[in-house]
This record gives sequence, structure tokens and C-alpha cells, in this order.
Amino acid sequence: MLSAKLRDTSSMHDAQKDPEGSPLAGTWPLWNALYPLRERREGYGFHIAVLFFVGFLGLAGYHSTLLYNNARDLTAWNPESAWDTAVPAMPWTVYIYLTLYFYFPIPAFLADRSDRGCREMAILGQGMLLLFALSCSVFMISPAEVTVRLQMEELMPMMSPALESIFSIIYDVDRAWNSWPSLHVSESLLVVLFVQRWTEIRAEEFPRRKLWMGAFWIAWVLLSLSIITTKQHFIWDMVTGGLLGWALWKLYILPRLDRRLRSEHQVSVATSS
Repeated sequence: MLSAKLRDTSSMHDAQKDPEGSPLAGTWPLWNALYPLRERREGYGFHIAVLFFVGFLGLAGYHSTLLYNNARDLTAWNPESAWDTAVPAMPWTVYIYLTLYFYFPIPAFLADRSDRGCREMAILGQGMLLLFALSCSVFMISPAEVTVRLQMEELMPMMSPALESIFSIIYDVDRAWNSWPSLHVSESLLVVLFVQRWTEIRAEEFPRRKLWMGAFWIAWVLLSLSIITTKQHFIWDMVTGGLLGWALWKLYILPRLDRRLRSEHQVSVATSS
């Protein structure tokens, strides 16, 4: 009887540690290869590895798609509207446009270093990879060249050397075949939604979370608008990028996060009783 009780206690402890028996249960098997890195970099090893893995695959697929579209030079349709040309080109907003690259490291350092934090990072990674796959598929199936770039290119001789250099680099690296949906908008939206969720669940760690999240949402709106004022996208791209990011969050990412949270809560109630 004593050994049976010990087995029951051990099983209960394992269930409390992980309701589904595996630290990354419910996520894609590929993340298991990265999980041993968890103990590195003061517990952030797994988070950083997910960030680099997603970034590498995403950028490789993205730039390969743009180079292919640039080579075939095919426009399926033109999303340009009168509003797109009416919005003035504002070169200085490129600095807001470039803030996108500050969004990517945030999840890796904000997610906690527990098994739950690792699972959430894996789910975010899955969502980002699906986002890249869906967006690049649209780029291929319905290619649209960002023709409003010409408005900004006409201003380049009058720009400061710094701004002119920035736009030259952007045009060399980021070909004008990334019209809709805007990855700038959808990627950053997923990060903001993740940050909002983390700060709400771990409210005691973020006593001024409402203030910070308000500032973060304003920054995201400005980032979204900057794709129009820098003439990097059409208004249609901004709208569809936001819709795609929101749909992925509501239909794919959030249900998986909530499922894990409910599972952990049920185990907590069972063990406490």
C-alpha cells in the first residue's frame, strides 16, 4: 500500500509539473530538438533559439519569394487607390518603419523561463512560421508591385545623406513585390498581442502594465501608418496585414494558449484537493 501511495504521489507531482507529460506537449515536434538549450543563456537559450530559427526560415522564404517575383515581373492586380497617392511621402517616418526590428527580441526576453514560457514561445514560433507561409503564398499567387515607391524615389535626391542611404539599402534588400498582406503590420501585431497577454497573466510583475501597453499600442499604430508614409505599401496591404495577424491570433494561437492554461488550472485544482 505504501508503494502504491508513493506511485500516486509521484504521478501527481509529474502531472503538476506538466499536465500532458512533456514540457512541449501540444506543440510541433521540431521544437524538441531545441528544448535542451533551455538551460543556456541564464534560462533564455530555448527562447533565443526559437527566435533565430523562425527568423532564419522566415527571412529565407520571404526574400526568395521576392527575388522570384522580381525576376518574373508579373502583376496579378494593382491594389493602389486614390488615397494611396494622396498620402504624402514622408521620408523621416522611415525611422518609425525600422522600429519593427525592435519587436522581434521582445518575446524572447519577456516570456518566463518555465516550461510554460517555453511552450508559449514555441506556439508563437508556430504562428510566425504560418504567417510567413501564408503571406509568401499570397505574394506568389497574387503578386502586386508596390508602384507608389516612385513617389519616394523622386524625393531621394533632396534627402539628407543618412535618409538617402537608408532608402537605398531598403530598395536593394526589400524588393517591391511584398505588397499584400503587410508582414510589417501582421508580425508586429502578433508580438503586441503576446506581450499584452503575458503582462495580464503575470500582472504582479508589471504593476504599470496599462501605461506601458497603451504606449506599445500607440507605437504599433504609428508603425502601421509608416508603411504608407514611406511608400513601402498600399493602404490595402496595411488592412489585410492587420486582418491576417488578428485571424491567426484568434483562430490558431489563442486557442492553443488557452488550452494549456485550462489544463494547468485543472491540474492545480486536482492536486490542491
